[in-house]
Amino acid sequence: MKSFNQYITEAKQKFVKGWTLKNKIHTSTTDYDDYHIKHVVNRPSKFGLTDKKILKIISDAHPDAPTEWPKEYLKELQKGVADNDVYIEDYLKKKGYCAFVLDPTHGSIQGWDEKSSKIGAKVLDDNYLPFEMDGFKLFEVKPVKGRPKYITNKLDWNDWIAGKAKRKYVSPMAQFRESVEYYLDTSKDNTEKYVANDGEYWYTGKIGIRGGDRYLKFVGTHGKDGYFEKAKLKKTTPEKIKKDVDFTIDFKKLYKK
Repeated sequence: MKSFNQYITEAKQKFVKGWTLKNKIHTSTTDYDDYHIKHVVNRPSKFGLTDKKILKIISDAHPDAPTEWPKEYLKELQKGVADNDVYIEDYLKKKGYCAFVLDPTHGSIQGWDEKSSKIGAKVLDDNYLPFEMDGFKLFEVKPVKGRPKYITNKLDWNDWIAGKAKRKYVSPMAQFRESVEYYLDTSKDNTEKYVANDGEYWYTGKIGIRGGDRYLKFVGTHGKDGYFEKAKLKKTTPEKIKKDVDFTIDFKKLYKK
């Protein structure tokens, strides 16, 4: 099994492309000019093909072409004069092969449908961790049959390859607010009656000064966990606290000290 550092080292590769099949990288290269089709036509047996079968695919796709043209065209594909052939590549994609590309900011997978493309994407995640690369911004899913997908963040990427529905966007501030619970300590009659808990620490309201104006901030308490666990706290919300306080309240941050 690869270590995490090995994964990260591989993830830092500047460029890689190739083919996946089932749960493995089938072929790969870091040579930009080593086109996907060259992997196939120069090593046909690796893809379950022969020159004869490839020539038939070409001939069937171009029935009006001159008799010798398929052989000439195959040589062009082998040399890289032509950089792709949709008919040969689609034939392979129907068999479960997926063509992929990864560079420092962008990646793509091309399978026959979304299901097969997702299988290929899982292989890339296992081997290259694309969304762990610094600066990686976009992964395109481009099935032959079906709509393309454009994934722009790690959460959506992980959800998609796990088969989960796409998340609705939640801002960092909204995520923060959802993780904090607010209470009223009815035994207090000063700002310390406003209490917050982030699941790990307890905080009480304190007066702060900013730009000459005072504001309410939540400052961490130390050694008082037992008190808050036994205290008769009443659940409240930031909106209710705003109505009760006649000056600015800082809900954007919890102060450890």
